[in-house]
Formats: sequence, C-alpha cells, structure tokens
Amino acid sequence: MSGGLIRAGVRRGSAIKVLPDWRSGIRLGAGVLGAGLVVLALLALTSDNVPASVDGLLTGAVSSPGRTAQWLSYSSYLMFTGASVCLAFRVGMFSIGAEGQVFVGALAAGVVALALGPSAAALPLAVLAAAAGGAIWAFLPGLMKAYLNADEIVTTLMLNYVATFAFAFVIKEALLPAGAGFPVSAYFDRGTWLPSWGSSPAIPSSLVFAILACVVVSVLLNRSRLGFRLRMVGDSQPFARANGYPVRRLICVAFVASGAVAGLTGAAIAFGGTHRLIIGMGAGIGFEGVLVALLAVNRPALVPLTALAYGYLRTGGEIIQITGNVPRDVVVVLQGLLIIGLAALLRRRAARNATEVTH
Repeated sequence: MSGGLIRAGVRRGSAIKVLPDWRSGIRLGAGVLGAGLVVLALLALTSDNVPASVDGLLTGAVSSPGRTAQWLSYSSYLMFTGASVCLAFRVGMFSIGAEGQVFVGALAAGVVALALGPSAAALPLAVLAAAAGGAIWAFLPGLMKAYLNADEIVTTLMLNYVATFAFAFVIKEALLPAGAGFPVSAYFDRGTWLPSWGSSPAIPSSLVFAILACVVVSVLLNRSRLGFRLRMVGDSQPFARANGYPVRRLICVAFVASGAVAGLTGAAIAFGGTHRLIIGMGAGIGFEGVLVALLAVNRPALVPLTALAYGYLRTGGEIIQITGNVPRDVVVVLQGLLIIGLAALLRRRAARNATEVTH
C-alpha cells in the first residue's frame, strides 16, 4: 500500500506481518502539529484571554457537572443521528436527510405526548411515533431513489427544508399556548421526561439509549441476513440483482430504518432536553451526524466514540465564546481543524487494519 504502510517480513503460515511506515507517521504527526499551531494562532488573534480559551476548549466539557451533563446529552443526540447516517451510507445511499427526520420525529412525538397528557402509555407511544415519523419521512426519498433513480442527496436535502418549515408551521398554528411570548408548545407531562442518573455529573438516560441504538444498528448490519443483503446492495447493485436480491425493496428498507433511528433523535431531544417543542430545537444535529458517521468510518460500533469526541469539542467551543470572547465563526474553524486531526488519526488506524489480511 503506497504512502501508508509497507508490507514487510516473511510469510509465517498464513499471516502477513505489516510494519509501519515511519515516514507516513512523521507526516501525520507534522500535520496534526500544524493544525494545533493554527488553532493557537487563531486564539492569539481573537481571544481576550488565550490561556483561558485553550483551557476552555480542551477541558471545558468536564470543568463542572453541568457542563459535563451538557456534553453527554449532546453526544447522545449525535450518536442517534450518526448511527442513522451509517446505516444509509453502508448501503451506498448518501442520504443527508437526518436533519428533517429529526424534526418530523420530534413533532410526531410531541403531538402524541400532548394529546395523551398524563398517561403511562404517553412516553412509549410517543417514542414509537417519533420512529414512525422519521421512517415515513425517509421512505419518500427512498421510494424516489429505488423506482425513479432520483438523486438522494437532492431529495433528502430538499425534504429537510420542508420538514423544518412544517415543524415551525404546526407549532405556530396548532400547538402555541395562549399568551406564549415565542413559538413553543406547552410543556409535556413530567411523566414523559427522560430521567437522569446521579448529580455530579447527571448522566442522561438518552446516552444509554443512544449507545444501545448504535449496538442494534451494528448488529443489524454485520450480524444479520438482512444486514448482509443491505451491504451487498451497497457494494454492488448489479451483483446483488444478479444474485436475486430485491434491490429496490432493500433500498427502501435502508432508508426507512435509517429514518426511524433519526426520528428517535427528535424524541430524545424533546423528552430529554427541551421537554416541549421549540422552533429550531436540535437544528444542525442531523448534518453533524453525517460528520460523526464519516469520522467513525461508517462503522456504527465506533459512533459512540466519535460522537463523544465531537460533542466534547463542541461543548468546549461554546464555553470559550463566553470565557475568551472568541467569535462563533472562529470557534467553528477551530473545531474543524481539530476534527481534521482526529480524522487523520482514525483514517490511519483504518488503513493499518485494512492491510492486516490473512489467507
């Protein structure tokens, strides 16, 4: 493998020993170091207090129990959307519709919770409604891709805007309480609020459910007959079709399953974070899930780690806007540079694993 690793040594039985290419490692280290220096330079130019900004960026997410809880909550939402995107990408569908599916899932869950009120069945039925809403919203571009060969990037992106505006419209026209000062729904019954465990910090239950969702998606893709068929479609549709697989149906199944997981994100935000519907709640979480999935090399089992890493940087970035008066645009650039370094490390590890083959 040129430029990455050098296959060296002598065959012993059926294994091939792989030795690292030190020059590649040096180049990688230099790139990460360069990114770090650029981060420091930007902070020196824009921050009122550079040491405090560096400390806030690197340790802000664990600087207090409240900030740690904020980091874990946001990371749990990223895990849901990251797992959703992984499911679609592994089937060869570059769907970026998780953003809209989150809004539809939140809206469906909120409507059910408000309609049922204080009922023991409110939370489970609302969660099912969130999954169903996301699945139905994802089924539309899946159907267009499978039977009309419509570009899934265009259709999912356009449906994101439809979902966002439909979410706002329903809140303003149907769910807005009398006397509300801004567009929100009424609070859900406390029986539907997702609990947290502990206090220093509080561990959100959504984190456990998100990790479980990643495990389920990983098992589905890698340990089931359906997952094998879905991956076969992603690897080669003509080959899958030649083997008698219903390619069109499997594409629709992939979209529906991906949308259901994304819809659960909306329920997690509504019942674990805002406790009511708010226009703009969770905005951007679907697109950030794409980044989390790419960092995880489209492996759902790695999504919890990359979501925690991204959420850590994002929380630190929000903190330095306050402590160091760093502009939001600069914070986004800083996060991007650090993510590039993280992605380089993950890609190098993936390349090394790919070369360790057996015969």
